[in-house]
Amino acid sequence: MQILKQEGYNTCVDTSGFGDPRYYSKILPLVDTLLLDVKAFDAASFKELTTIDGFWTYLEFLEGLEKNGFQGQIWVRHVMVPGFTDSEESMRQFIELIKPIWARVDRIEILPYHTSGVKKYERLGIPYRLEGVKPMDKGRAKELEVYANKIFAEGLREQRQEQTQKQQEELGRPTTAASDLGKSALLSVLRGLPLFNDLNEEDVEDVLQQVILADIKAGEYIFKTGDPPEAMYLIYKGQMKIFINTMDGEEQIFYIYRDGDFVGGLNLLVETPYRYIGQALTDCKVVVIPKTAFDKYFYHSPVVLRSVLVKSFERIRWAEDLIQRLATSNASMKTAGLLLKLAKRIGVETEEGIKLELSMNREELGNYSGLRRETITRKLGEFRELGYIELVGNKVIIIKDLEALESYVL
Repeated sequence: MQILKQEGYNTCVDTSGFGDPRYYSKILPLVDTLLLDVKAFDAASFKELTTIDGFWTYLEFLEGLEKNGFQGQIWVRHVMVPGFTDSEESMRQFIELIKPIWARVDRIEILPYHTSGVKKYERLGIPYRLEGVKPMDKGRAKELEVYANKIFAEGLREQRQEQTQKQQEELGRPTTAASDLGKSALLSVLRGLPLFNDLNEEDVEDVLQQVILADIKAGEYIFKTGDPPEAMYLIYKGQMKIFINTMDGEEQIFYIYRDGDFVGGLNLLVETPYRYIGQALTDCKVVVIPKTAFDKYFYHSPVVLRSVLVKSFERIRWAEDLIQRLATSNASMKTAGLLLKLAKRIGVETEEGIKLELSMNREELGNYSGLRRETITRKLGEFRELGYIELVGNKVIIIKDLEALESYVL
């Protein structure tokens, strides 16, 4: 497998979650796609179907995937047996069981049970444990597959909302000025920042009464996602990182700000909440400019407006570079995000749904979303089977279930 990876091949492992744990950390980091079989959703059913008492071993395998270095995508598969798992309650148990790996799941498949293997067991003289069980109805299996995917997408959305709320509860903001700095020292600080070069002398005293020079310790938060545009922040000394937490719990850093940099000017100008998190990388001195002071003394300043435009342009360039190298979403999320973006830009409301008339082929769609042509084609086909979209030829897509797509990305 190491040689395959070195030669650029995509690797896949089909597993039921059992093996020698000694080799997991050597094999899993080399796996791009894991085909994971889920046989049952509780200990009793697992033993009844497999004859072994291995349910807890299976759970340990799920919970230890990332600890053992797995960073790929997972296709979860379940063979649905009539009378055993062919119910909505079973599908809810199914999705709950795989919760430890939600962030890695790219596809959920329900495979209808069939009796093709009965003759083979007879020839081998092995008792067939499902003797007399009829094949699973394919239509019903597909209905429950759609239901399982819906429950999964809703669970992802709730999980992200909980993570966001938890982050907001944990984050703090600076509210007091550094106590050991007098007005003359603060004025010297402000004069050293380009944004204050255009400040009238008669306004200096009023500004000093309103701005805050805050001492922020390394690791402390300066602002958080969802904060209202009540202030902008300038780094006088130190370093601050701007980041978000991705759905799999990893930090994605967008910018590192240093002496003289600022953030929040555009938020004040257009009155939009902060979308990211600002945290001190080192001990920092941060100038906090309340919105009231900004509106009164800086809003109409050409120097300030020019600085905000320049900084915005820099961030666009940074974002363009970032997009080229990041892969923070799985194929389902990227495809859903692409469809939502297209719906916003070119979508037309019709009786059938939101109609997208495309000027791009599948390869171009893949390039736009950061996916290979075959991957975007496969994901569109899956979304069609789940009832999310309808494909009309190669150039028209009709979005039938907008909420289902939003669940993958919101």
